[in-house]
Amino acid sequence: MTTAPTVAPGSVSALSARELRRAAWSRWGYRLSVVAGWAVFVGVWYLVARFVFTPQQLPQPHVVATEAWDVLTQRDFSTNIQASILRVVAGFLLALVLSVGLGLLIAYSKWWRRLLNSLLLFIVSVPTVSFAILSLIVLGISPMGPIINAMLVATPYITMNLAQGLTGVDRRLIVMSESFGRTRPQIITGVLIPSSLLSILSGARLAFAVAWRMELLTEVFASSEGIGFQIRRSFESYDIRGMLAWAVLFIIIMLLIENLVFRQIERRLSRWRSPEVGTTQ
Repeated sequence: MTTAPTVAPGSVSALSARELRRAAWSRWGYRLSVVAGWAVFVGVWYLVARFVFTPQQLPQPHVVATEAWDVLTQRDFSTNIQASILRVVAGFLLALVLSVGLGLLIAYSKWWRRLLNSLLLFIVSVPTVSFAILSLIVLGISPMGPIINAMLVATPYITMNLAQGLTGVDRRLIVMSESFGRTRPQIITGVLIPSSLLSILSGARLAFAVAWRMELLTEVFASSEGIGFQIRRSFESYDIRGMLAWAVLFIIIMLLIENLVFRQIERRLSRWRSPEVGTTQ
């Protein structure tokens, strides 16, 4: 009878060290690629601003950065940022709550699936500017317009990802839960939704970005405060530097939310769902 080959502890340690070094190089490579990408973007901006457009048409990056710093020091900056963030968060949370119910209907009812799929496809196909103009006609200058529009455009993305996640849940978990006498609400809250968290988060990240853009566009047409309103006011006064400065600040806020909120949640969920490595007996 042949014996299984043994692995020396030293070889295991060397393999682990190589894997750690490879992972570290991969992380640094990704960071350097991001920095290089932004450097190329700024360099192209400088070239285009210098040789293609005039300073009035497209200011150079350092001019826009100076203007953005001036905007940060203004008294109404916090008011406008707070108004925009509260509206997009309110619309996003409403879309999240609505999407949970719609996703369950799509995943477990053929009739609702046919109806809601057509409705959600219609919402996605409508140009976003149409919602902004419609909210101006129906609601006028109101804070509810950006909130409702953010909810409308975010709901399809979360709903579709949630429905796909629910249909991909292992049916054996549901059967086992039913055999132990769990009720349908307990199965939904204890099995289906936890098993679909990564799908929900994937849709939520995309939905938040779309909702934020929709909220910003609605503020341009139907708001008296917020980042979109400030961009419109700068455009009306032909202040290209101010318009670009507010746009840059908008991008920075989006990147901060993406990296400090959604990426951290996704990382924690991935660790929670990953199987723990046990010791061999």
